Amino acid sequence: MNNKRIFFVFLIIAVIVIIVGLYFSGAIGNDGSDEKSSVEVLAGAGFSKVCPELVEKFNEKYPNIEVNVKYGGSGELFSMLETQKEGDVFLPAAYKYMGKSMENGYMDNGSVKNITENIPVIVVQAGNPKNITGLDDLQNSDIKVGLGESDGPAIGKTSQEIIEKNNLTVRPTVTTTTVNQLLTYVISGDIDVTIIWKDMTVWDEAKNIEVIEIPEEDNSISTIPVGVTQFADDPDAAHKFQEFLMSDEGKEIWEKWGFEIKS
Repeated sequence: MNNKRIFFVFLIIAVIVIIVGLYFSGAIGNDGSDEKSSVEVLAGAGFSKVCPELVEKFNEKYPNIEVNVKYGGSGELFSMLETQKEGDVFLPAAYKYMGKSMENGYMDNGSVKNITENIPVIVVQAGNPKNITGLDDLQNSDIKVGLGESDGPAIGKTSQEIIEKNNLTVRPTVTTTTVNQLLTYVISGDIDVTIIWKDMTVWDEAKNIEVIEIPEEDNSISTIPVGVTQFADDPDAAHKFQEFLMSDEGKEIWEKWGFEIKS
C-alpha cells in the first residue's frame, strides 16, 4: 500500500513537471508575451511628433514589442514597399498611397483603417510681411512659394490638387521631398508662404508662423490610413500596434498633436 502511495505521489510530481515545462515552452497556456518581437513602421514625415508618444504609450502596454519608425515622404515610403518589400505597418499621410499599396498587393487589405484627417493650411512668416490672405496670392510674382514635390510627399500631391481645383498658376521657388522641410523654410524666411498640414501648426517650432485657413470648398482634405503590410515578419505584433493607433488611448494622443478625430 505504501509503495502504491509513493508511486502515485511521484506520478503526480512528474505530471506537474511536464505541465510546467510545456507552459514555459509556450506549448500550452502561454501567449508568448515574454518573447521579444519588433515592428517596423513606415510613417509620413509629418508624424515625427505624434509617433514617438504613440510608441511610448504602446510600449507601456507591450514592453516586449520594439517599435522602430522610419519617416519619409509618403511617395518615398511607397517606393520602399514597392522595391524593398519590407516594413510591417504603413502609415502614409494620405489615402492615395495606401490605395496604391492595396492595389499592388502590398497590404493586408482587411487590416486597413482610417484614423483621422489631414487638413492643408497656408502658413506664412510671423507678421505676414507680404500680406498674404489666401490661395490667389500664391500666384503673385513677388511671393516666394514653397511646395512639396507633386510626386513625393503627400502634401505635394495634395497641394497640386488644390492648385488645379482653384485654377491657379503657381510657380514655386522651391520644392521639397518632405513636408517638414517646408515648415523649416518658411520659419527661416527662405520662402514667404507654403501649404502644410494643420496639425503641424501646434509644434513648438511653429510659434513663429501665422496660419491662413483654406475654405473647405477650395481645399483637398486627406484621410490618414494605417494598415499591416504583407511583408510583416510578426503579423501579430504589427496588428497590436495598428490596433493601438485606433484605440481610444491612441486617438487622445492624435488629438493632442492637432489631428481632428471624426467620431
